[in-house]
Amino acid sequence: MRLIDYISGRDRYLNFPWMATAGLRLCGCTLYDVYLSPQKQLEIALRMDQEFDADFTYPMDDGVIFVDTLGLPLLKPDFDFPSVLENPVKSIPDLELLHVLNPYTDGRMPLHLEALELIASRIDKPLALSVQGPFTLAVELVGATDFVRAIIRNPDFVEKVLDFTTRVVGEYVRATVNMGTKFLCICEPTAVILSPARFEKMVAGNLREIYNSLGPDVWKVLHICGDTSLLLPQMLNCGAEGLSLDQVMDLPAVMAMVPEDMVVLGNLDPIHVLRELSPGQVRERTLELLRSMKGRPNYLFSFGCDCTPDTPLDNIRAAMEASRTCFSNL
Repeated sequence: MRLIDYISGRDRYLNFPWMATAGLRLCGCTLYDVYLSPQKQLEIALRMDQEFDADFTYPMDDGVIFVDTLGLPLLKPDFDFPSVLENPVKSIPDLELLHVLNPYTDGRMPLHLEALELIASRIDKPLALSVQGPFTLAVELVGATDFVRAIIRNPDFVEKVLDFTTRVVGEYVRATVNMGTKFLCICEPTAVILSPARFEKMVAGNLREIYNSLGPDVWKVLHICGDTSLLLPQMLNCGAEGLSLDQVMDLPAVMAMVPEDMVVLGNLDPIHVLRELSPGQVRERTLELLRSMKGRPNYLFSFGCDCTPDTPLDNIRAAMEASRTCFSNL
């Protein structure tokens, strides 16, 4: 069954929110408490399902699992996502010091796989997972400034780094599918810096390779932050069946451009709406978004990106409750 077939033919829009860090406050855990414990991952997933009743099971995001396992130094806040402190790959010899990760043995990857298997076995909803994409991982390894320079000055180096990161991401996502992942979102926020031609050359082909390796039963989604208007033609042709779009995007305009069988996710503002408004205002903004999508069976309600850790939980509840409004009441 395709994603479009799963979400359409209902009396309301289904919802897929980006809100993983909210689970830390619900359960009183720090981020690495969760990352290092499959049982705590399950606990948070169960609590999130109870509190917000989304249409997909969404475990704690782990966007640094690749760089963490590869040994890059990280800043590790207790209640927000880590960030890379150093970018060690500056040459092909640097790259050759790294090896393609084995998801079943390396670092804490086996713990994450165990957590996914536990969650998939306990919650009877499609298991959704987001992972860092090959291009964004490559920029993390090299550093943004050095990577952009290398695109012009050292394209062979760039090609080798992207080949490496594509293999790393591909190996891991195939392992997560074996553990029960049904909805796979590859996130390429850094790709927004590229021209359409460079996106096609450096991002789209690698995404197609990964998506095509997953088989027809996995729902394949792409998320890119920011204004991706210029990249939409390439995003539509990279092997994904769903596009998750940032709050800056004009969703009604996008919907007029995409094929009817391409699912569009988005794009309630996680900052100026979810974090800053009152629950009543959040409800109204959610309903406004749903009304703007009326008659679009390929729409899946979501946020423009992940909630910030300080987003009021009552605001998330308000958005989720409003998102379940039947078509007849919009």
